[in-house]
Amino acid sequence: MTKIWVALLAVLCAVSLALSLFWMVRPGRAAQDSSSAAPYILKDHGGRLAVFAPEGGEPLQVYDVYTHLLPEGDVAALQAGIPLESREQLDRLLEDFGA
Repeated sequence: MTKIWVALLAVLCAVSLALSLFWMVRPGRAAQDSSSAAPYILKDHGGRLAVFAPEGGEPLQVYDVYTHLLPEGDVAALQAGIPLESREQLDRLLEDFGA
């Protein structure tokens, strides 16, 4: 009887794993991710913290926060650009950086 329960549990785990993997690599996921551009991008602009629109161009706002004074990991992330999904995320991150 114990062998049946173990086999049933193994099958359940395998099905769960297969469904999880399918969900992660399902067709059309990449298209959804790329089409939902973040409304704000926080980046380094001339050594200062700045907010950009996804299209790029000139910054929407430049803050008096000098990026060279931030931790190295934050500087690297800001040089690459940090996409933000909402104004609340932007405000929270700006507060963390001291803006």
